[in-house]
Amino acid sequence: MNVLVTGSSGGIGRYVVDDLVKAGHTVLGVDVQTPGDSQPGHFLQVDLTDAGEVYNALARAEADAVVHLGAWADAGKVPDPRTYGDNVRGTFNLFQACADLGIKRIVSASSAQVYGFAGAPPVYAPVDEDHPLRPVNSYALSKIAGEQAADYFVHNFGLTILSFRFMGVRPVPRLAPEVEQMTRDPAWGNWLLWTRTDARDAAKACRQAIEVAQVESGVYNLTGAEVVLNEESEALIRRFFDNKTELRSPIPGYTSPLSTEKARKAFGYQPEYVWSQRKTV
Repeated sequence: MNVLVTGSSGGIGRYVVDDLVKAGHTVLGVDVQTPGDSQPGHFLQVDLTDAGEVYNALARAEADAVVHLGAWADAGKVPDPRTYGDNVRGTFNLFQACADLGIKRIVSASSAQVYGFAGAPPVYAPVDEDHPLRPVNSYALSKIAGEQAADYFVHNFGLTILSFRFMGVRPVPRLAPEVEQMTRDPAWGNWLLWTRTDARDAAKACRQAIEVAQVESGVYNLTGAEVVLNEESEALIRRFFDNKTELRSPIPGYTSPLSTEKARKAFGYQPEYVWSQRKTV
């Protein structure tokens, strides 16, 4: 399969390109920044806010599918109008080009920041994809707009778009230090529900979602399998969120409070790498 990966020079993108190439796919990575070192697959420098460059990249790749990770990765990296404007424009340009060129399968990076845990505890847990959206910054707002754009192209152009609400995805070198920091200060982990996701698992999920024969469009939670701390998830919720978070169903042991059951059923998502006080990869 020919796959275009946007944001291929980023913290998740590098792992996605590597995973796809190892699985035998032909990959064209695109990004506004060059990788800076050797990377499997081919690379083209592209600004997603330029529609012409997006069309050219998709045509050059002869893409059968797209993994769309290209965006400002959080609020505060550039001024808010640019965070929102560039992210929304780039995503719309990509979806429109795919619709025009007949590219039907897209995995698009959204974010669990849409749930607003940095501003308030979850309304309920386990947190599924129906949880209220409460964006607290321009980045989260741009991701909601991206999900809405996906719905528009699914319903009007017949595309299949999976919007992944990634939570706590980190390149491998960052994981052990963050586990250590959260061990020292458990409250530091509240806004990501004490969970971290190995970028290798995120990459595998992207590949699974484009390889599966049939899959429903929509939003999917993606995160690590377990909480980092040596304390069970329900105990953490009670300790830090008290009665502000309703426990709607039991959370077994150390299972992450962000449910990935929908992704498991849809394309077999099952995190392989677990980072915690109890065990490390």
